[in-house]
Amino acid sequence: MISAFGAQAERYAAGMGDTDAIVVEAQHLGVGYIEAVRRRKAGEPFYGMLLLEDARDRTMTQLAPMVLSQGSDPDQQRALLSGAVNGGVWMSGKVVSELLVEPSLTDPNLVSAAREFFSLCPALLVRSAAEYVRLMPLMSRPRPYETIVVEPPVPLVERRPAARPGFVIWAPDRDANTAAATAFGLAELHGDVTLVSADGITPHGTSVIACVPGDPRVVHALATAAVIVLADASDPGAAIAFARAGYGVVAPISSGVREFVRDVCTYDPAVPRQLHVAAIMALAQPATLRDLPSRPPRAPISPALPAAVAASPPPATIVVPTFNRRDDLDLCLQCLAGQTYPNIQAVIVNDCGENVAEVVARYPFARLLDLERNSGTVRAFIAGVGLVTDGFVQVLSDDDWLYPDHVERLVTAMERSGAAAAHANTLIRYVRRTEHGAFDTTGFNATTFAETATPTETLLYAPIAGHALLLRLSVFAAVGGWREDCYLADQEIQMRVSERYTVAYVDQVTAEWRIHGDNFSAKVNAVDEQRRIYEELHPVPNRPILTAMRQTVLDSIAQRPPGYVFPPTVRLQ
Repeated sequence: MISAFGAQAERYAAGMGDTDAIVVEAQHLGVGYIEAVRRRKAGEPFYGMLLLEDARDRTMTQLAPMVLSQGSDPDQQRALLSGAVNGGVWMSGKVVSELLVEPSLTDPNLVSAAREFFSLCPALLVRSAAEYVRLMPLMSRPRPYETIVVEPPVPLVERRPAARPGFVIWAPDRDANTAAATAFGLAELHGDVTLVSADGITPHGTSVIACVPGDPRVVHALATAAVIVLADASDPGAAIAFARAGYGVVAPISSGVREFVRDVCTYDPAVPRQLHVAAIMALAQPATLRDLPSRPPRAPISPALPAAVAASPPPATIVVPTFNRRDDLDLCLQCLAGQTYPNIQAVIVNDCGENVAEVVARYPFARLLDLERNSGTVRAFIAGVGLVTDGFVQVLSDDDWLYPDHVERLVTAMERSGAAAAHANTLIRYVRRTEHGAFDTTGFNATTFAETATPTETLLYAPIAGHALLLRLSVFAAVGGWREDCYLADQEIQMRVSERYTVAYVDQVTAEWRIHGDNFSAKVNAVDEQRRIYEELHPVPNRPILTAMRQTVLDSIAQRPPGYVFPPTVRLQ
């Protein structure tokens, strides 16, 4: 299933067949983000695809109509456009050369939304490797990707010799304004220049023949044209289609067209002279196709359990403490029941709260431990882990969530590599209780726990959420288990594990930490707890730089407002 957000995204998605993907334009990233969260929670594999227009093309499409409207002197217009590229023209209070920087790299909201959207997607789709490189500054780290080529429908015509050179500017999805820069760049050609645009209007200051797609004149122009000039600076699809028909092809270099088309003539959309030169070169240089990439799998493929493990999978036990939250516990057990790993077990530790035996009995893989007195979350974790005898173990609060592939991905990483533990990324979901006790989502954060750590970094902070970490039981026993006297016990045990073992990192979001008013972590004196870990439990003598860095961390924690946990990066309400 393809979910497309934005008119351009819908047009592109129409040619992608049965690919499972989210295709989104930058201005619709919010809804694309929410759809990515929904699919991850449902366990649906999918690609993410962000259609981001090229910055230089965007600037020239905005600037050209303004310049062309300033009189009829083409030399003056040409000088203004050339001067703009060199920083000689001001627009909206900025030198135009500054506007040629990709806006997504300077808009912090877009950067955050794009980075988190990419992290939520198991893999990406791009139209070219060049596009992937353009998108990389918006990623926290390189993401797996597939290249998908979609050729739009173009008229098939019988070619015939022409009396003089013919050029067709192919811009069926652009109006006269956004095609003006391309039309002006070809103004000095001595030949027939036809613009195929969405509105069929001749841009001001040019003399091209303007047509809409479907106009009979388009067929005539294509029949006699030697060169097709593409205006789209991001998508190589139309260039591929016209190269297949044997035309000379001119396309923006940012479209990545050189990956697919041999002898294509490319230009920088912000340099009008390059467009003219490329057009006359293409008269003598018909394009041909390179080998096109094979169609990507319908959906991203995740690593599979080794055959021997799949045949006899060791148990993976999730320890869940609970206290007077029967409905939350039921939902938590539902998420465990949906795990794709074939041998899930659960130990439910009732921390001397209301009876939950009936809830636990609905799930055959779960067993119940009732504590005789309320002991707190950490002691409940310790009691539950004490009942585990084999395999793998992790802890999970009763109001948090694991995506269906969480356990299988982590076990696969450990069993394929021999790693002692494995962890993945965690999405923070900000929720509030409705009057009926259900959760209402108010925001997300996929940045705070979307990282791993070196052993030295682990001595400073914990970028790994506690319930995103799965350990072999033998490792858990070897490092001594959780400390019941430490409120930041999940961070502290990560320090001990990292001192002795390699932890495999699955760079996928597989869990949710749900923050609401009664999260205990918002009530802890984090500065005192962190200082105790640094000074008493894990001192670093003879490491002055690390000691100074620890003080910086303590200062940062001390500056947080009361009740602060981590701020949402995407707000819904």
